[in-house]
Amino acid sequence: MRHIIFIFTASFFLISCGQNETKQKELELKEKELALKERELLLKEKENTHQQPTKENTDIYYKSYKPCSFSVVLPSNLDLQPIYEDRNPNYCDFSVKSKDGFEFIQIHSLINSRFEFNSIVELYQSAINESDFDITYKIQKSNWFVLSGINRKNGNVIYWKRVSGNRFISDLYIEYPKSRELDIMPHITTISRSFASE
Repeated sequence: MRHIIFIFTASFFLISCGQNETKQKELELKEKELALKERELLLKEKENTHQQPTKENTDIYYKSYKPCSFSVVLPSNLDLQPIYEDRNPNYCDFSVKSKDGFEFIQIHSLINSRFEFNSIVELYQSAINESDFDITYKIQKSNWFVLSGINRKNGNVIYWKRVSGNRFISDLYIEYPKSRELDIMPHITTISRSFASE
């Protein structure tokens, strides 16, 4: 009788173990399916994010420019144009416009002998003190500074980077209304990092 009870208990145990193993495998499969679905959703989100750099779904690439005493990288959907026709070795002025003619950026470069300063820190402090816009962000490093904020008159976003080179001081001035934010905002970091002065 004991043998029969033992065999019955052992077989019941084995059956329940087998059922537990089956349930465990089913749970593992469900977890894997959920993980795959989650990964697919993340990939789709990333694809959608990469397709939204501009309002138009066009491929944007970057182009390098060095027209005078500064260098900069710009998105291919923007045009760099001289503001003045006359050329001067001591300064240069350019504007950057969209294909529809909207001016996002002005770039000015001037020989540093025209500035009265001893260091980039002096230029930075002077820019803060004389700023005619509400500053929301400011930073100063070894040979450059950045100020950004809001134009008090029209509410436009402003981003200004000044770089002190060996012979020239160059300014990158970006201004745009909120309505044009998608056209320029995704590119500001790339443009700013590339901006250099001779």
